[in-house]
This record gives sequence, C-alpha cells and structure tokens, in this order.
Amino acid sequence: MQVVFWPSIAGDEISARLHKLPGIRLAIVESMDQFAAAAPDMEALVIGGHFFKAEAARIVHERAKKLRFIQAFTAGYEGLQEHGVPAGVVVANAGDSWSPAVAEHGMALLLALVKRLETPILNRPGRKWDRTFSARMGSLEGMTLAIVGYGSIGRAFARFARPFGLHIVGLRRNPEPDPLVDEVLPIGELHAVLARADAILIAVPYSKATDKMMGAAQFAACKPGALLINLARGGLVDQVALKEALASGKLGGAAVDVTDPEPLPAQDPFWDSTNLILTPHVAGACGPVGRVRLAQFIGANLERFAAGTPVESVVTL
Repeated sequence: MQVVFWPSIAGDEISARLHKLPGIRLAIVESMDQFAAAAPDMEALVIGGHFFKAEAARIVHERAKKLRFIQAFTAGYEGLQEHGVPAGVVVANAGDSWSPAVAEHGMALLLALVKRLETPILNRPGRKWDRTFSARMGSLEGMTLAIVGYGSIGRAFARFARPFGLHIVGLRRNPEPDPLVDEVLPIGELHAVLARADAILIAVPYSKATDKMMGAAQFAACKPGALLINLARGGLVDQVALKEALASGKLGGAAVDVTDPEPLPAQDPFWDSTNLILTPHVAGACGPVGRVRLAQFIGANLERFAAGTPVESVVTL
C-alpha cells in the first residue's frame, strides 16, 4: 500500500514507525509540488487535519483516484470537513493521542486562574512583594466544572480534575453516564448548566454548526464570576463578546490556547483583555512521550486498514 506522509508534527517519530510497517511503501512529501506528484499512486494519506487546505483538497479530488484512507495526526479535522474528501474515503483523527497533554495544559490554566497566578508573575520584574491579590485567590474544591464537549479531551480533563473535589458536568450530543463525572447532559442544556458552572471548559470540535457557540447570549447566561477555558478552536468563541464579558466582570477570568485568527494579530484588541491568560496553541506540546504515543497510534491504524480490519477514531465529515 502506497502511503503519503506530509509531516509537520512528530515527523521523525511517525516516519520511523511507518517505515517499520510491512507491505507499506512510504512517500514523504514536504511541498505542494511533491504532494501533487505523489497523488496518483496514493492509497493512504497521513496529514494534519487543519493543513488539508483548498489546494491539497483540489489535488486529492482531481488526482488521487486510488486514495482509500486519510489518517489525520491531529485531533481536529476541520480542513477535511470544510473541503471534503472523495466518496468512499475513510477518515480518522488522532484519537486519544493528544488528549493527556491537552488536558494537562487545561488543568494548568484552570489552576492559574483560580490561584490568580498572573498577578505575581507580572509583579516579578518590578520585584514587588505584593500579597493583596491573595484575597481573590480561590480553590477548586467545591466548584462546579462544566465540560462542553465531553469527548476524548474532556474525559482526560475530568480524570485530572476529579481528585480536586469539583462537581463535574459533561455536555455532549449523546449523553451516557460516565464514572469520571457527576452528570452527563445533552448539549442542548448548555444555558442551564452555564448558570451554575464556576468554570467552563470548551473542548468541542469546530464546525460551521459550532462557530461562535460561546457568544454574548451564552456569556449572559453564565454564573457571575465564572472562569472560561478554551482548548479547542478559536472560532468556537466570539472574542469580542468574551472581551466584553471580561471587562464587565461578568466572567472572572479566561484562559485560551486558541484564537481566531491564528496567530492573533499584534493590533487585535483581544490582547488588551483583562483577566486573560493567552497561550499560543501549545496545549498539545508533550515531548517525546506524546510524539511516540501518536506515532504508535497512527502505525497501528494503518496496519488495521491495510489488513482490512476496522480502524479506530473514524470521523464523520
């Protein structure tokens, strides 16, 4: 089976794993010209979901007549969803590969917000021993946490959050009981849950249907002083409405690893938001352990597909 791999994340680890697969011919491409040249023989494609842009999609539709399987090495697959794939092509995402690292980053952000760590960090250059911010410090114990999008990342976050004594509510399209959370509710009950949540984690896949799902109306429904964390995609949150909710004090703080657009332009007023922690889409950074986990997952999924057995983490576009 001819596999084309366009690396941008964990390239060495994924390449090493794919080279070991029996019955696989691997072509590594690093430019659109190379991608186009490899397309006619391509039977499987390994690519980042959000790197599947219009030109790559055009080449696939026009030239990749043998393509049967696309394995995204990202959790997100919005590029594939936006541009579509030829009929009959199976698409899988990275499954749980990134979830532990992203959830760890989310816990770090939540703790930083609750403990108001931005204040002593900002005070350090001026050598200020100012403890007045301690009156605003809180504790996770007894808080209600709403996980909006209780999938792989949401479940990993719940596993890390559980020992802190939070009441955890998961929201998803198809609610089923889960021992890691206290409640699992349909996503249609979002507004009711926002009214009682002290902290809100956004972990929903991005699509046209979820664009700006957290906007002015949702922030108005939030419990006063609630904290917001977005680990998914910037387009899920209306940044203008978020900035206003922070400025008014409706929200007590926010931490986002994703923005819309990315990178966030230097002149964007979102930079000036109060009570905001902003990290540059690095939640998945996880060192060699995570990269090897990703490579092992991709290799195993390609082995399954080559053997004609069901692959894991198939997504519906």
